[in-house]
Amino acid sequence: MAKILIITFPAEGHVNPMLGIIKALADRGDEVHVVTTVHYQERIKRLGAHVHIHPDYIRTLSVNEGDLESMQPFFHAMLQTSLDILEVVDTLSQQHTFDLVYFDMFGAGELVRDYLHIPGIGSNPSFVLQEAHFDTPLYRKDEKAAHLLEQIKDRFKVQPKHLMQLMKNRGELNMVYTSEYFQPSVDALNDSFVFIGPSFQKRADQHDFPLEALEQEKVIFISMGTVLGDTESFFNMCIDAFANFDGKVVMATGEKIDMSLLKEAPSHVIIEPYVPQLEVLEQTDVFVTHGGMNSVNESIHFHVPMVVIPVDKDQPMVAKRLTELSAARALDKDQLTAKQLRDTVEEVLGSNTYLAGIKKIEESFQTAGGTDKALRVIDQLMQAKQTQS
Repeated sequence: MAKILIITFPAEGHVNPMLGIIKALADRGDEVHVVTTVHYQERIKRLGAHVHIHPDYIRTLSVNEGDLESMQPFFHAMLQTSLDILEVVDTLSQQHTFDLVYFDMFGAGELVRDYLHIPGIGSNPSFVLQEAHFDTPLYRKDEKAAHLLEQIKDRFKVQPKHLMQLMKNRGELNMVYTSEYFQPSVDALNDSFVFIGPSFQKRADQHDFPLEALEQEKVIFISMGTVLGDTESFFNMCIDAFANFDGKVVMATGEKIDMSLLKEAPSHVIIEPYVPQLEVLEQTDVFVTHGGMNSVNESIHFHVPMVVIPVDKDQPMVAKRLTELSAARALDKDQLTAKQLRDTVEEVLGSNTYLAGIKKIEESFQTAGGTDKALRVIDQLMQAKQTQS
């Protein structure tokens, strides 16, 4: 039985891809310790892992990568979170000797690995980005950042090799939750990247969503993720676009929306801040999405063609790849009209092309190896390290 330490980054798109690995390790008898925030505590405990909590400074932040000034508070939060995680890890290390640390590409992962002097495996929650993507620093070392970095160095004798390490933690191996077929420019990547495909853990969260209302209906599901703000105008456009749709329209608005700013919707439009996404996707015919990797993988899993409206981060790259593989149509959020959205959804609904493209990607997921492959790779690395020592 191995002792595995797992360091998450507190965001849905980073935690959810890790859940399959956490469960697989715990199910086979490994002792798994996960450092995360209270928001994910119960979700992870249900998988059989020990959970250790650090404060959450990330969840309430609004981040725009195109605005460098807005990135500074995010950078400060990343550094404070790294300091807090190292404090938790220091306490744990006095009680446990870990064999491996498995860490998200965002956050404190490499710092933890260097502090504990143990092998590390990275978790890459989306497509692998080319190195050039990280050439332009998104933050600067201002007075507050310098103070936090100094605290980390003085207390734990570790430092990031460069500021962008906090957004590009790499292990000796790095798990990627997609397939080589879906990954753009896969031939340009080195052998440290291990493609295992996505895995899906149904949330056990309680909900009262009327899933039965979707049965025997054409269903359009619209979700722009859980963290975007200022989406009231977009959802009002959706109400206009599908006011006369012959079926059901489900709109998951996220928790930041001001519901009082939404138009009155017809009875076939269901509007909720949160819906059980996997269960809704099982009954969906077209998914209108921002193109976050979690949502895209889940849509592919249930053979649901997409209309993708990318906003930021990796979403334009995901949208581009989906269109290249004839699995989706992509629309420009800044030029979008209700008519264009309605016409595009109707085109995707009426064509077999996009469903065929989706199925081809899903077939590549099925043959990627999954958590069984991940466990083999983890064991091989630990055995190699034990042999070297």
